[in-house]
Amino acid sequence: MIRVSAGQKFGRLTFVQILPPSGAGKHRRGRWTCDCGNTAEAALSRVKAGRVSSCGCLVAEAGRAANTVHGGRYTPEYSSWRAMKERCLNPRSKDFPQYGCSGITVCKEWQESFEAFLAHIGPRPAGTTLDRKDGARGYKPGNVRWATAVVQNRNKATFVVIQTPAGQMPLVDYAKSIGITKGAAHQRLKRGKLEGCSPL
Repeated sequence: MIRVSAGQKFGRLTFVQILPPSGAGKHRRGRWTCDCGNTAEAALSRVKAGRVSSCGCLVAEAGRAANTVHGGRYTPEYSSWRAMKERCLNPRSKDFPQYGCSGITVCKEWQESFEAFLAHIGPRPAGTTLDRKDGARGYKPGNVRWATAVVQNRNKATFVVIQTPAGQMPLVDYAKSIGITKGAAHQRLKRGKLEGCSPL
């Protein structure tokens, strides 16, 4: 039996009370107040699982994105959510070999709910895309963020930090400081000809 205490909060919803059983439904339903001031009725199991996290206002704030077309396009958040699922779950996706086939998954609640995904990560800032903090782990709470291309490139497995005369720094930054490309710096480092530098 699912137990929820009065005042307990999940996402934007705060539990108020259990509702009387209605019909033949298997899920116990409760009344909730939302941070926006509205009230909502929802199954306890769905709220606790993160599948419902607001009265619906969260999706509205993201541009009324869930399953709607806005100005001829999906909102950036909704597009990122769909692309995430495509590359991890659709064998026909061109990116599936690098993601789904490599064991990169999407947690169940995010597979089923755009609202749960949005509640965790929030609106997408301009100039960013969806990124995993730990590239070896999948898309799940605590391992995703909106990040710029620069941050994402630094997070790749190919990102190299070296010891330089000026201290430790990314190879790409050191290459830029001495006026050569990252590729040239990498080759010199491999041959031991990047003066005063060594890999860590």
